[in-house]
Amino acid sequence: MSGGRAASWLRELAEIDRRVLAVRVTLLLLLLNPGLGWSERVPVLILAGAGLLAPGLASRPGLWLALCVATGWRVVQGWPLSDNHDYLTSLWCLALATCLVAETPRPALATTARWMLGLTFLFATLWKGVLSPDFVDGTFFRVTLLEDDRFTNFAIVVGGMSDALFDANDEALARHAEGVPWDESGFVEPTAGRRAAGLLTAYTLAIEGGLAVAFLWPGGARIRDALLVLFAVSTFSVASVAGFGWLLMALGIAQCDERLAPRLAYLGAFFLILVYEWVPWSDALARSVQS
Repeated sequence: MSGGRAASWLRELAEIDRRVLAVRVTLLLLLLNPGLGWSERVPVLILAGAGLLAPGLASRPGLWLALCVATGWRVVQGWPLSDNHDYLTSLWCLALATCLVAETPRPALATTARWMLGLTFLFATLWKGVLSPDFVDGTFFRVTLLEDDRFTNFAIVVGGMSDALFDANDEALARHAEGVPWDESGFVEPTAGRRAAGLLTAYTLAIEGGLAVAFLWPGGARIRDALLVLFAVSTFSVASVAGFGWLLMALGIAQCDERLAPRLAYLGAFFLILVYEWVPWSDALARSVQS
């Protein structure tokens, strides 16, 4: 892309109404993450696709009410094991429907998105930091690094694990499940893994607590966008929950000011999460560490 074309593209991006951009990004994330079963996917794909192809339709509250129902069905289908961000997605669709009929849609949408982000991270911090002692003492991440397949590559690269150690631990757990007395020596947790679990615990509590304060405190405007983008590019490089990351970026765009820099940061993070999700870079890194 030539310099002139790039400058023209940036000007066009800066001139797009923040509300319109947030709506488009939300529709895009719904297309990328429509659900698992066909009864969840088909309605979301049709409605979100129609909204992107017909810009006038995307500004209709009826479309967002329909998407609220469609994404809410995902929660019902997965009950009681629905992902947390599935609830938030349905609530955001409802918020879009109600804000689009407000007398001043753009400020209403910005305020709603800011409060949704602030309360999301406030409840996350309360749950992890106050109501879950097994999170605060590092137990959650210690177990996660050893047993959660989504964190296998991270555990290998940072936590000192290997495929052989994972296999040995699985065998030890299988023997115990069959009634063999527990032999702690057969279950390996490297020192690096304990250290990584402690760092992950501290970082999670610090950044999520910081985000709660930044979005709920009126004076936190200067650091909100930077903190949220940092959270996205760091967290979703490890945790494979791309749908949640994309949703946070849509909410971030909805509440940010008219400057170009925050928009570019949120959009860049959105597509970086796409790379995290679909490019097996962590597999290659883990293989290189073990070779």
